[in-house]
Amino acid sequence: MEWKTAWSYLPINYNTTIGTVEKMTQRTYIQNNLSGKKIKIKFSNLYSNETLVLEKVVVGQRKPNDEQIEEVIDITHQGNNRIVIEAGQEFYSDEILWNIEAKTEFVISIYLREKTNIQSACSTWSAKGWHTVYGVNGDYTYEQQFTEKESKEIYPYVDADANKANILVGVSEIKLYTDKKVKMVALFGDSITHMSYYSDALIQRVYPLLSGKITILNRGIGGNRILNDATYVSDMPGNGKCFGTAAIKRFEKDVYESDCPESVIILEGINDMLHPYLFGNEEEIVTAKELQSGIERLIQVAHKKGSKVYLGTVMPFRDIALEWLPESEKVRLAFNEWIRNQQIADGVVDFAKQIEKKENPEYMREDLHIGDGLHPNWEGGIVMAESIPMEYILEGVE
Repeated sequence: MEWKTAWSYLPINYNTTIGTVEKMTQRTYIQNNLSGKKIKIKFSNLYSNETLVLEKVVVGQRKPNDEQIEEVIDITHQGNNRIVIEAGQEFYSDEILWNIEAKTEFVISIYLREKTNIQSACSTWSAKGWHTVYGVNGDYTYEQQFTEKESKEIYPYVDADANKANILVGVSEIKLYTDKKVKMVALFGDSITHMSYYSDALIQRVYPLLSGKITILNRGIGGNRILNDATYVSDMPGNGKCFGTAAIKRFEKDVYESDCPESVIILEGINDMLHPYLFGNEEEIVTAKELQSGIERLIQVAHKKGSKVYLGTVMPFRDIALEWLPESEKVRLAFNEWIRNQQIADGVVDFAKQIEKKENPEYMREDLHIGDGLHPNWEGGIVMAESIPMEYILEGVE
């Protein structure tokens, strides 16, 4: 028996208040592929400057094709139902006896009674692997149903964005105590990973084939770069702090702090190529050789931890509506050429080749992006998931 992570996302530092909650119930449905005898939940209030109080936290189960929430229990910390998380804190709940089978969803309901400014949260755009709904003006944690609101109705920051994220506050990880051998696969990257279209598509592809045997963890941060910390953007709420620290700084913590995945798929580099031009930071312009060195550092860390590493090629980003960046494209092509031919990683996932226009590879296929020529939509996520050789996933699974 050992603890395995069934689900986890990275809390994002918005560096601003994305919304204010009070007397609100937050309910999150999370796909689960593991069986377990005990559960513990990681509470998180990273990057906030005020205390977060979870007045009540309960977890239930929802079986496939069933709307009923069953086996509902209270989650406690040091025996207390009321969870107080100071600014910057993270910690695990008490370990609680609770049987759950693979393919059964987690349903986490949290009552946020006190008026609180939210400055850090987990987020997804695909919202197929997990999604959150909200009940206002009351505690509905033990209710089967309530009138539901979406993230954009709760958080002005989300509503102001053309791409509407789905938000989860206060929780960043679920662990189960299992007697099964479980393979862990971490997807490390920028917004293309973080938005979750490709990670959720991979979950839908893999979980039905390997029930109880594998868990896929998203380790993406939108706007992230390999070599430099978050780009400062003066006219963006929070000034771009949400882009996170450089991959070479965050990789070991974000991938290995509480887990040691057997496989890591890395897809990074596009923001290193674009941000210096888009935001006027010419001193941060990078070469393909510099990106190569950064990726080599990540591979060295992963191999030292015992993980297999698979590198993804950087996908095209040209968009008719935006000024073309030929220098960035030169770096992309050179970087991808190195990825395809290097021998230090354990394999390559050629995302670019699968998602580009065959007649004009500077562009993504029009049916595979959200409208900006850069970020895959759900169909693009499916193509990306299907680009990953199944032997990369199946290796080591019993």
